Amino acid sequence: MPHDRVVTGGTVVSEGLRQEVTIAIDDGRISALYDPSRAVAAADAVDATGKHVLPGGVDPHVHMMDPGKTDREDFETGTAAAATGGITTIGEHHRTDPMVLDADVFADKREYLSAKAHVDFGLLAGGHPDNVEDLRDLERAGAIAFKSFTCEVHGVPALKSDAMSEVFTEIERLGGISMIHPEDELILQANEDRIRAEGRTDGEIIPEWRSREAEQVAVSTTLQIAKQTGVSLWLAHLSHPAVVDQVTHARNSGVDVYAECCPQYLYLTEEDVVDDAPYTMFTPPARGADERAGLWDRLAAGDIHMINADHAPSTREQKAAGKNDVFEAPFGIPGVETVLPLLLNGVHEGKVSLERVVEVFSTNPAKITGLYPQKGTLRVGSDADLVIVDMDRSMQLTDDGVVAKCGWTPFDGMEVVGVPESTFVRGSPVVDDGVVGEPGYGEFVARGQRTTLDTG
Repeated sequence: MPHDRVVTGGTVVSEGLRQEVTIAIDDGRISALYDPSRAVAAADAVDATGKHVLPGGVDPHVHMMDPGKTDREDFETGTAAAATGGITTIGEHHRTDPMVLDADVFADKREYLSAKAHVDFGLLAGGHPDNVEDLRDLERAGAIAFKSFTCEVHGVPALKSDAMSEVFTEIERLGGISMIHPEDELILQANEDRIRAEGRTDGEIIPEWRSREAEQVAVSTTLQIAKQTGVSLWLAHLSHPAVVDQVTHARNSGVDVYAECCPQYLYLTEEDVVDDAPYTMFTPPARGADERAGLWDRLAAGDIHMINADHAPSTREQKAAGKNDVFEAPFGIPGVETVLPLLLNGVHEGKVSLERVVEVFSTNPAKITGLYPQKGTLRVGSDADLVIVDMDRSMQLTDDGVVAKCGWTPFDGMEVVGVPESTFVRGSPVVDDGVVGEPGYGEFVARGQRTTLDTG
């Protein structure tokens, strides 16, 4: 019997494998990996000669705003943008309207989004001070993580130390994972009060307001409570090497904690944040050039476990509300379609290996969220989620090329080398010289048994 589809000629890079392999696909899964010299019959053949074939990206940190602020993004355009960037599975966050704090809302959101998804998707739920009793039902519904904030932001209450201990204890009992946005509420508020009293509203206040110290204090407190409760912990969008080092130290002392970073911290600096405010206003902000270089070093060394987008777009018009007063601008930037090109450019520049890119873009996020080995790898039995990339091709990132609804990128004008060209979800093409898939093809995925990372 011929296979449904084969991908031939490409160099496959996935979990210790870097060699030319023919990938056979049947019923949406990888059914065999053949020596390239073998003739294999198939109903359809994809020629990847001269290209690299990677596992599709797993990005569990996106905010598609749907249902809710769909003037900023919606699930149809957002998942199309993800596929354009080689991402085949996303994790949509709970901060929509209504917020996902109980199993009924979770089920309604899952059904609502299913008709819109170009790629497969999981859902995060909130871990708030007032929904501890709902966490069990949310875990049973398949939530891939529970998201909390240590500061009040986006209208979400801060998870303070006493409530954090209670939430962590319950998540640990359920075998789930807590995702934390770490910035200390008291330090942020003191910074803001002082800045407002001085009458300052320009972009220079952003790094002073959302300070390194606020991030470090929140990370320290969170790690201590994680150690006491035994919870598995994922620390979001770490912005400078000192906080990554805190995670490394905690892991070495037995805390089950994972460090996430984002491309904006690897490419932008404090100067960009100030000069381009309010458009480059996200939190925590990018830091200094030396700290940016230190993050690349830690990525190469394996101390950073995931590179995710934190895709949280607004239109340029919405951002412009903060031109005269940055306190009026919404936080967040688009990025779901530029994660992989920016990482591949790092390979081109010799800052990181392609194998490490596969780990932080695909395999580790799948393991951390309990989707592995269904997702994040190219092995027999796994979903045939893959992206074909040209490591030698260059392209310019431009606003005009953005698929996301907001229509702009903070990396406009940047030249990168390494381009995702075709994306397949469960064996079917979703992107091939443009978006070719249809909304509604993407399927919901639930967290399974989370796989602990071997970091050596």
